[in-house]
Formats: sequence, structure tokens, C-alpha cells
Amino acid sequence: MKFLCLHGASTNSEIFEIQTGGLRQQLSKKGHTFKFMNGRLVAPVEGELEGVVEGPFFNHYDRDTSPGATVGEAIEHTQRFIEEEGPFDAVMGFSQGAALAAAMIIEHAKTHPGQPPLFRAAVFLCGASPWESSGLMLIQPTPDTYPINIPTANVVGRQDPIYAASMKLYGLCEPSKAMLYDHGSRHMIPFDMKHTEGMIKVIEDTIAKAMV
Repeated sequence: MKFLCLHGASTNSEIFEIQTGGLRQQLSKKGHTFKFMNGRLVAPVEGELEGVVEGPFFNHYDRDTSPGATVGEAIEHTQRFIEEEGPFDAVMGFSQGAALAAAMIIEHAKTHPGQPPLFRAAVFLCGASPWESSGLMLIQPTPDTYPINIPTANVVGRQDPIYAASMKLYGLCEPSKAMLYDHGSRHMIPFDMKHTEGMIKVIEDTIAKAMV
């Protein structure tokens, strides 16, 4: 599968390449490929990365407040990238990148009923809550309604400050097609072998479901 990769807020594509190095090394052996995209808004660096890596750094849309029109602009920016660099079989996003991916999947299903989904599978890593395309309201789980109806791998961390948001994103996914892995740590992608193997397992199971 060819993956579109969307970084988290206040970082960039190079940082996301580093974060996912352990996962990609194993998945690449199975023939999967990865294409990384930068967000459209220049942003200050994430605090813990200041002085560690070089910029520029980006957000996909405004963070920490109601993002408004910047969500729709981020969707348009990403769709142009897909048209130029795609097609993509799957998407993998971290934090804000996962939320953007989820918003795009939901928006495409809503505006293109009866057509194939935007992606065949999705990997949400420490995902934030997705906004509606207007950027005015968060998309909330509702009983027995699952707007993300493709196979998904949901990687969360119980000590992550946005753990609750990650679980809400998981709650938007069709249960029979959604895999969950809790690495038990903070807002990060662990590099140790135990958790790398655990994450690879749910991602490979998700890919297998998408191939059926």
C-alpha cells in the first residue's frame, strides 16, 4: 500500500519520518511505501523540540482555538497534494495529522455518497479530535453511528494528555473494522521492540482487512 503521511501540529514531515522510522522499516519490508506532506501554516516549534531539530515547522490548521476556515483550507491543501502525488491507498497521521485524515475521510463519505472511500485504510497515531470541515464544531461520536467505515488502526497512549480525544476518534470508527493498541505512554510513538511489534500487528491486521 502507498501511505499518505500527515505530521502533528508544530512539527514537519521530516520529524514525522523520524517518529515513524521503526514502523516504516518493518512495513517497507512488506512492500508498503510512504509519502510525507507538510502542513500549510508556518508555526512555532513544539516546545519539547525547540533547539533539537531545524525548521520550518507547520500546522495543518490553527490549533488551540476553534480553527474555522483553516480546516477547509487544510483539506483543500491535502487534496491537491493527493492529486499531484497520489493516488494513495491509505493514510497515516499523528495527532493533528490523524484528526485531519479523519475529517477528510468523513467529509468525502458525506459529499461523495455511493463512491469508493477516499482511502482504503487509516492509521491514527495518538489522534486528536477531528473538526467538521467548517472548523466550527468537533465531530462527536453518536450511538450506533460510525462515520469512518474503513479499516483503521488506532494507536493511543494512556498517559497522553489527549488520550480522551484519541479514544473519541476511535469511537468514530466502525467497531468491526477498528483495531486498538494502547502503548501506555505519553504523546509519542514508542521505539522499543515490544511496542513496535504491537503497533505493527494492528497496522498489518488493518491492511489485511482493507485487502479483502
